[in-house]
Order: sequence, then structure tokens, then C-alpha cells
Amino acid sequence: MARLITAANFLHFNMPHGADYLNPQLSPEQAWDIAYVISRPRPHKAGLDKDFPDLLDKPVDAPYGPYADGFSEQQHKYGPFAPIRAAIAKLKAEQKGTPQSR
Repeated sequence: MARLITAANFLHFNMPHGADYLNPQLSPEQAWDIAYVISRPRPHKAGLDKDFPDLLDKPVDAPYGPYADGFSEQQHKYGPFAPIRAAIAKLKAEQKGTPQSR
């Protein structure tokens, strides 16, 4: 649950106990407010740079670098996420247009 979008979605559809996807009891705004607990400092885990060998496949809300798109760690953690998604889509399109060397 280190990713804000994942945590907010989980909280919205599963909290409090007894809520489900069809009958959420929290508003999306309440779920996002609660999800900010993730923003508290966490111990550094070694090897995170190897989690996503292709940085273009890294989730937009991954709260740790490195990133392929040039946006800050803070924006990756808190958003807005739409500009990041657009930049990644552009980078992927450019990558597909470039012949790959073997």
C-alpha cells in the first residue's frame, strides 16, 4: 500500500469493515484524505531502483525514483497524475517510433 492511488481505492471500497465495491461508505474525498497517512516518512529500502527495469512501466504514483518522465518525487506521490500519464504516453510513443538496435 505504498502507492497513494492504490491505497485510496482500497480504502474507498473496503472501509469501514463491511463496506464493499457496490456499497462504499466513504466518499472518494474521505478515502484520499485517509490515504495520506502513506506520506509519512518510511525507512529506505535498498534496491528500489531495480523494481521497474523499464521506467515507462512504473506506476505514476510510485513514491520513489528514478523516473523516466522528469517529474518530481513529490508530484509522483501526491499528483496531479494526468500530466505524468501524458508524458509517459508520449515517451512510449516516441520509443515505439524509434527502431530498436539488436
